[in-house]
Amino acid sequence: MKVVASLTILFVWFSITPVAIAQGPVATIALGSDRIGEIKTAQGITTMIRFPEAVQEIICGDLYDAGTGKGTFVVQRSGTNERPGNEVFIKPVSTKGASNMFVKTDAKHTYSFDLTIVATNLAHRMVNITDMAAAPPSPNPTTPTTDSRNPETEKGPDFERLKADAEQQARQKAAEIIRSAQQQADRKIAEADARIAEAERQAPQKADQEIEKRFMQALMLGLRETKVSNTRATAKKVVITLDQRMLLFDDKAYLRYTMQNTGDQDFTFAAMSLEVTDGKEVKALTAIVNQSKPDNLLAPGESLTGVIVFDPKEVAAKQRLTLFVRGEDSVEIAKVTIQQ
Repeated sequence: MKVVASLTILFVWFSITPVAIAQGPVATIALGSDRIGEIKTAQGITTMIRFPEAVQEIICGDLYDAGTGKGTFVVQRSGTNERPGNEVFIKPVSTKGASNMFVKTDAKHTYSFDLTIVATNLAHRMVNITDMAAAPPSPNPTTPTTDSRNPETEKGPDFERLKADAEQQARQKAAEIIRSAQQQADRKIAEADARIAEAERQAPQKADQEIEKRFMQALMLGLRETKVSNTRATAKKVVITLDQRMLLFDDKAYLRYTMQNTGDQDFTFAAMSLEVTDGKEVKALTAIVNQSKPDNLLAPGESLTGVIVFDPKEVAAKQRLTLFVRGEDSVEIAKVTIQQ
């Protein structure tokens, strides 16, 4: 009975110890409300974090935004909104950076993490999270044992053989647990990478579809237009021509213009602007200028085309709207009256 009891203790110790101390690609972290877990990530690697309950909400301090291209970490939850899973997948999009993350679960637990980007060989592949409050208390090494037997007197050939068998079984079991966990992690990571790649592939298509949808809605409502009072102005051998009609689409006004240098010297200008005049009061109008050339320079015989976009609601019916071409220090070069 003494040999069996000692073997039981050894088997349990060897079964638990390899899993608890594994801190390479696979790790286990016990967290409480006042603890912060460290998650090590690497570019090109997706790290899976498994929680004891379903994940309800994720907040990342530097979340990647595909629309703007800003942010460092791509974060995705398993499952659906109706049936959320208990895994969170993290993948950095750069080689440097750090942030923090909070994860709220079904059990009203909120776990805190620090996210870091490290070399590939140091990154976590899978991290298992346990609730520190639910973890079993560790034994007190100072508590005296009631067994006064001397282990040295119990050792013998049979004991050593059984001990070796127990150690071998414990190592095999630990290796099997790690191998199974790694296979599950690889499968989840592959699925997450596939979903991220599909979302990135569909992003441009969805943007084009949204633009086409808005354009079709505008067509069904009917395109509006308004006439331009003056369509031509000449200054310093530069001819400025406006389209006779200004289009109104999706609460914006679009005015197309051309500018041609008919002289024998380069023509430069600083900016183009719209101004509204109401009696003696003059105010600048917020407008976006898009033109075919990035610089405001026309060589002899050269021309450019542009479109000015503004909000027509900022111009009343009896107010005067004027397009100005200005040089350095806002000096007026030319102007065209769009609306009298």
